[in-house]
Amino acid sequence: MEDFAEDYKVIGEKLELLEQKKNESLDLDNVTFSPQQLMADRDIERETMIRLDTLNTTVKATWESKTKEEKQEFISKFLESVILTKDSKNELHIEMINFRKSYVDMLTKLLEKGILDVLVPVEIGGKEEFMLGTPNISNSQIQEYLDRLNEYYETKLYHIYESIEEDTGNVIGEFTPKPNEKMIRLLPLSKDNGINIQKDDDKIIYGVVTYNPTKPKNKILEGASYATSN
Repeated sequence: MEDFAEDYKVIGEKLELLEQKKNESLDLDNVTFSPQQLMADRDIERETMIRLDTLNTTVKATWESKTKEEKQEFISKFLESVILTKDSKNELHIEMINFRKSYVDMLTKLLEKGILDVLVPVEIGGKEEFMLGTPNISNSQIQEYLDRLNEYYETKLYHIYESIEEDTGNVIGEFTPKPNEKMIRLLPLSKDNGINIQKDDDKIIYGVVTYNPTKPKNKILEGASYATSN
């Protein structure tokens, strides 16, 4: 076991170094596409698969088609180690997950470029759900994202209006989509209103992107790879 642990440590260090070199070579300032256009393409393909009810089956089929070694290699790119505990019923529970530094560095780079997806808890029809959000994104990047979406669907960006919950004093963001509109992403809005927003209020700092799934613009998204690369 000691020999194995030492070998594993050496392999892990080599893998960490290779991942760091790969991330350093990822220069998002000199790519031939816009990161925000890529983000829009991912949303378009994901929404298309959701409407066709093929998203879960596509992701599951892609994962199950991989060998055991391929699955292990995929997981090892992100995880350094996992700490498990066993309860009185002999059931295992995840106590802690340690991510690789190279993976954290990659997320930091994506965050700086305004293309990192996060899940934001929202309440829709009295039920808690999760919605995609993008922190640290400028108004010009938002406009680029919207322009790409508008090539395929009728897309709009609305302000979220804030109210105070009387019982708790918490600030609550409120938004009601119009008929045939689906919310797909939350975005932070800066004060320089250089983008086309449906409603204007200097006090609002968040926006919600909607699109009309019933009005596609008959343009097929080519080269998308959301299901297999994410």
